Amino acid sequence: MLPLIGLLIGLIVGLFVSVPIPAAWAPYLALLVLSGVDILLAVLNKKNEDKNVQGNFLLEFFANTVMAVFLAALGQLINFELSTIIAFVFTYRIFKNFREIVADLYRRLKERRDSARAEMNEVTASHGGEEAKNKK
Repeated sequence: MLPLIGLLIGLIVGLFVSVPIPAAWAPYLALLVLSGVDILLAVLNKKNEDKNVQGNFLLEFFANTVMAVFLAALGQLINFELSTIIAFVFTYRIFKNFREIVADLYRRLKERRDSARAEMNEVTASHGGEEAKNKK
């Protein structure tokens, strides 16, 4: 919950504070944002799957970001746009994690609905059995 609150605070501050950013930094900033969203969704996905969640997500964020920025800088040195390819990879991972989160939420909702139906059937069956005894 804390990462979502931090994300919302960052979005609100970002909407109201205007910080000039040089055009040369735009690909790096985009990779930073994509890396952050990727790690946030990966954390939520792992928590939903009840995997052994450890506190190394900050390290993963920095490692992914440093590697992405390094590859983008290397791409600019050799005049090849690697930042676009890296953005595609992060975007793929974001959508994959989001799809898994939605599938898990749907599975949980279906389990709750099925258990509620089973409880209703049990109540109805036990109530129907009592009415049959009362009619005799």
